[in-house]
Amino acid sequence: MSAADVANGAFFGSPGALAPSHEQFSSGLSIETDTVSHATWAAVLAEFADPHYEQTPSFIGGQRGERASHLLMRLGGVAVAGARVGIYTLPGWPRGLALIRLGPFWRQRDRPADPALYRTVVAALVDEYCVRRGHCLTIRPRPNPDFFDAECAILEELDFAERRNIPAPERYLVDASLDEAAQMKSLEQKWRYNLRQALPHGFDIRLCETDADVATFHALYERMASRKNFGHAGMFKATGELMRLPESIRMRLVLASLDGKPLVGATVGVLGDTAYYVHGASDDEALPLKAGYALQWWILSWLRGMDARWYDLGGSLGNEGLRQFKKGLTGKRGATVSMREFDYWAKPGGRVAGDLIYKLRDAKTRFEDWRRGR
Repeated sequence: MSAADVANGAFFGSPGALAPSHEQFSSGLSIETDTVSHATWAAVLAEFADPHYEQTPSFIGGQRGERASHLLMRLGGVAVAGARVGIYTLPGWPRGLALIRLGPFWRQRDRPADPALYRTVVAALVDEYCVRRGHCLTIRPRPNPDFFDAECAILEELDFAERRNIPAPERYLVDASLDEAAQMKSLEQKWRYNLRQALPHGFDIRLCETDADVATFHALYERMASRKNFGHAGMFKATGELMRLPESIRMRLVLASLDGKPLVGATVGVLGDTAYYVHGASDDEALPLKAGYALQWWILSWLRGMDARWYDLGGSLGNEGLRQFKKGLTGKRGATVSMREFDYWAKPGGRVAGDLIYKLRDAKTRFEDWRRGR
């Protein structure tokens, strides 16, 4: 199926379902797969209001044993939507799983959001990864409170199936548009109490840029991982590279110190209309001093000078203490989004291969949890 076929609404298995609603897509549409350089891809992401680090080549590049692929859609030569895709296949079997985490991106900066673009890029993704390559396509929409429900509704209309529950699906988002007084009032009472206990310590909190700062953060994370007996999150290893992305999407590192000793840190990125808390790391001494509360309050103050509408804290990984911390910071004016994921397949072999890959993933996760004594 060509770009013109996608634009005209031709589809497989669900006639007309993906036909875009906007006449502008009837001509000038082009689709590029696996041809865009990493530098160009990063520059493209910087032009959108809805990218995520999961959609960068810095992160999707084999860190999970996957093979990276990408699709970029242009209209009149201008990038209007796209996605990075993680490809998983079984030995000796060409069909498998095409996984899109927190994508596709489709909302250009400073332009009204047009759901027809979302429909059209989904059509192109299904054509490329389900029809042409024979995979099962899984899409996990980005948990933006303003667009998440609309994207999920479109996927359901297009006959994508929701077939699995996501463990600990809640994602916590702080309203980053509030002024300081409104933000303080929004906090849950216990969170506000702990913040007031933390602030008198006078932590030195600042943005950090150097390789030495990154090394300090890595050391904090290593000690925390050892203390809490968990493995390294994939994006953690890409910290330095993500900090070298284009200015408008590059990751930033924040460290909080007391008496010259770094106690807690966080990596944060502002990507379009959303800021993301990516990773946190802390020393043993941080907890009794409530250093994490001071750090997050500083980050919210910093974000008031940005364009971000939401500050995405991520999930809790089933950790009750972490859940209470993020829920308290989200407060009365924030939002909680329950993550969902959707599958589409055009050929039975794609569904079978995708299901087997998910079963192998779940077995591996159970084994790793058992090995760590969880």
